[in-house]
Amino acid sequence: MKPTFLYWNFRALIAWVLALLAIAGFASSNPDFLQPGNLYALLQIFSPLVLVACGLGVVMLAGEFDISISGTFPLVALVSVKLSDSVGTPLAVLIAIALGIGFGLLNGWVTARFRIPSLAVTVGSMVLAIGIGYAIAGGQIVQMSDFDSGMALTQAVGGIFSLQSLIQLVLAALIILTLRATWLGRYVYAAGSDANRARASGMPVSFTVIAAFAISGLAVGLAGALQGVSLASGTAGPDDALLLQAATAAILGGISLNGGKGSLVGVVGAALLLAVLSNGLSFMGTTSATIQLVSGAILLAVVIVDKPLDRFTRRYIQSSTVSVA
Repeated sequence: MKPTFLYWNFRALIAWVLALLAIAGFASSNPDFLQPGNLYALLQIFSPLVLVACGLGVVMLAGEFDISISGTFPLVALVSVKLSDSVGTPLAVLIAIALGIGFGLLNGWVTARFRIPSLAVTVGSMVLAIGIGYAIAGGQIVQMSDFDSGMALTQAVGGIFSLQSLIQLVLAALIILTLRATWLGRYVYAAGSDANRARASGMPVSFTVIAAFAISGLAVGLAGALQGVSLASGTAGPDDALLLQAATAAILGGISLNGGKGSLVGVVGAALLLAVLSNGLSFMGTTSATIQLVSGAILLAVVIVDKPLDRFTRRYIQSSTVSVA
């Protein structure tokens, strides 16, 4: 078994162990933590986070980054609400999802076509999305009259799930399957590892980058549209908290900041950890500001220890592989 394979599965294992330890810790401090009502609330936090984090993870594996999530997520939520009364909720959701994909395609095309760093491109598209949102909302909270659709999305299914969480979890699973079992996944890893070598070998690197951003746009579009309908309201402005948590989940889950290495399975574990911390701290009466502070501290800590942990884990796995051989 290759050391690289062992390494990235070890990073994913760390994320899952931390998530399970967090669950055990909150459950031991308060048995009600594992009651169906709280598990339902936990999945309502986890499902959009894991979906957006998986989409961002694909972009990072391709060697890029997507800051535009902060602007496109609230925009698609706003659009789904704004159009609901005029075209109907189902069509409004589809239009909002298409808008999310459109922003992803735009990000990918500009990045690939003009070889501009994706950080700069997605900052620009984030500002564009926020501006469009303010133009639509006019500084006001936009509401929709179709409350039935929101109630249907959030109604409990099987005790702990909702239709909203199930849809998001299914799409996240499809993204993981696409990355692990299709040619696109191989192209994403190759482009992120060494774009020039992949291009020289005949791989469609530009197409791969565009596809990666489109997947992120799809994830953000679906998650944002469903949130807008479930809340029956939307507003303009950035959603920095979601971007912060999605990036934390991707990095903590083992996605390399340099691209080409990592596993979305680890991202799922890290997203679960963040959702458990958010839910558990809220369950204990902690303020949302404190929860965001904890998320930011985790991201900073992960970035600081990433390279030392990388070196230690590689040495350990390589020595173990040699001793076994």
